[in-house]
Amino acid sequence: MCGISGYLDLDRGVDTDTLRRMTDVIRHRGPDDEGYALIGKGGAAFYRGEDTLPQLSLPPLEQGGSGTFLGLGHRRLSILDLSAAGHQPMALPERDLALTYNGELYNYLELRAQLEALGHRFRTNCDTEVLLHAYCQWGEDCLDHFNGMWGFALWDGKENKLFCARDRLGAKPLHYYHSANKLLLGSELKQLCQDPAIRRTFNRPYLAANLMYRLGDYDDETLIEGMRALPPGHKLVVQVAPEGDRIVSVTVTPYWTLHVRYDDSYTQAQWEEQVAEEFSRACRWRLRSDAPVAALLSGGLDSSCMVTELCGQMSDPAQLHTFTTSYPGDASCDEWYFADLVNRACGCTGNQILPAPTDIEGQFENVVWHTEGLCGLSLLGVKALLEQVRSQGYKVVLNGQCGDELMLGYERYYAFYFSWLLKTGRIRRLLREFPQAGRHSRLHLHSLAAYVLYFDLPMVRDTRQLHRAERFVKRDLLEMRKKAQLHELLYPRSLEQLQYLELTAMQLPNIVRMDDRLFMSASLESRIPFMDYQFVELACRIPPEYKIREGYTKYLMRCVFDARMPREVTWRTNKLGFGAPVDAWARQVSPEYLLSHIRNARTAPYFRQDALEALVLRSPAHPAVFEFLTMESFARQFDVSV
Repeated sequence: MCGISGYLDLDRGVDTDTLRRMTDVIRHRGPDDEGYALIGKGGAAFYRGEDTLPQLSLPPLEQGGSGTFLGLGHRRLSILDLSAAGHQPMALPERDLALTYNGELYNYLELRAQLEALGHRFRTNCDTEVLLHAYCQWGEDCLDHFNGMWGFALWDGKENKLFCARDRLGAKPLHYYHSANKLLLGSELKQLCQDPAIRRTFNRPYLAANLMYRLGDYDDETLIEGMRALPPGHKLVVQVAPEGDRIVSVTVTPYWTLHVRYDDSYTQAQWEEQVAEEFSRACRWRLRSDAPVAALLSGGLDSSCMVTELCGQMSDPAQLHTFTTSYPGDASCDEWYFADLVNRACGCTGNQILPAPTDIEGQFENVVWHTEGLCGLSLLGVKALLEQVRSQGYKVVLNGQCGDELMLGYERYYAFYFSWLLKTGRIRRLLREFPQAGRHSRLHLHSLAAYVLYFDLPMVRDTRQLHRAERFVKRDLLEMRKKAQLHELLYPRSLEQLQYLELTAMQLPNIVRMDDRLFMSASLESRIPFMDYQFVELACRIPPEYKIREGYTKYLMRCVFDARMPREVTWRTNKLGFGAPVDAWARQVSPEYLLSHIRNARTAPYFRQDALEALVLRSPAHPAVFEFLTMESFARQFDVSV
């Protein structure tokens, strides 16, 4: 798990000062080691940085740069093969390959055995070398053999191309900027901002979607014009001319497509068996680490299932430490009671973390710096939790993200599920399920009916969102949103389409950006068993009647773990997640601080300053205040013009 940099310039050559800044600015992603490769017509040469392991006898980066057109940088968080043998960028000189890679191949042991049987020989015990040999064996089709998370850039000197890819569901990021014969890439946007030649301007249509729908990460655009995110499940190939003087082509193409197609050929018992088997494998593979492993436990169903499965695979469950945020006395966000039930039932070691941020302003600005987009105060609690985990010596943390998107865990799914029952002629079931949903969710029947109407009537949703946003955001900006694209994303016509969009555009991409940036800000690797692509493909075949049943969301998962967990947890309906007392924290923010930002806003052309000022004086904890503060802090920290 690491951070990567890439600097390709066929006109002026590599600017090593910029490459160094691009790599240094993400030191938090990999404080254990640092390395560089400079590539020219004569091949690749390798260099050290200030954090390079002392046992590696490499020249300093300043000695390179002459006659090179591609520079690769790397920051390492050592997880597999903690020795210097895992240093990156890694090369296979006999094949003229150089790789900078961020991620984990969870099936690297199986792949290594397969490649050894085909005649490949290995000198390390890390998955980076497995990736290189897999490319040697299968070329770009190596991606089809990987199960894991990754963002990498691989230079193939024989083919004169830079081959980059991102994992199927986007757990690991990869950003890039392309102009003429120049291409920059990195794990985070802030790396691309290190090049002074790139003008940084707000992407206004994207900003409008963020502010109107609280929506980001829905396509390959970002808040900064011209800086793009390689979409999940895609590869980027930069073909360089044989003479090395120009970029012939830059192509972005998918190598994997998710399909949501319900399969009626299995019984509930058969689905339970398959889910239990695949989830067990996904958890087992994610325990593979040469560094200490911990788990986050919210007390909700998904993380509880994960911890239960992990403990079931361990000879001594007490060795597994779980971490839970807790706010004693605040029932709206304190889940320690449920988490402790799971800890005691599994025999693992629970850690109750009590976040109490003091410098709210500074900590929120730090979260904006790391997350690089729309975020909220609740993330201060998560950040504090992760810093505690790291302070106890852990590098790898498993968490329960993505279970809701796979098993229809959010209340909004009821609307589409009831519509699906109606369309498929299951009227009796609909009449039975509707009142049960009122009993087995956080929604009473009146609230449930309102949810159904709201999500079934696109015009109502759009009008409400526009009315909410234009109280504080200028209408001119909101009208710049790409209405046709957003309508297609926001208003699916079926339950299948909704689940597909939630996993590929509307929900999961935003979650994994927050997940990656927050964990890596604390130099932690996040592993998500529910995001195992084989488990995802299985879950997307399971018919809805097994996911929502008797009014319960995630019904099948509850059944799989019914006999293994406390029933108070398995069948609980008051879903909270990692919440936080955000209203109380917001009141700690100085009104003078907020008013100063509003009155001196770089983003003034986008916001109604008078309305925001009045809101600060009347209701400083209002979400609109922090939506403004997020974008204003982003503009200042990243030096983005309007």
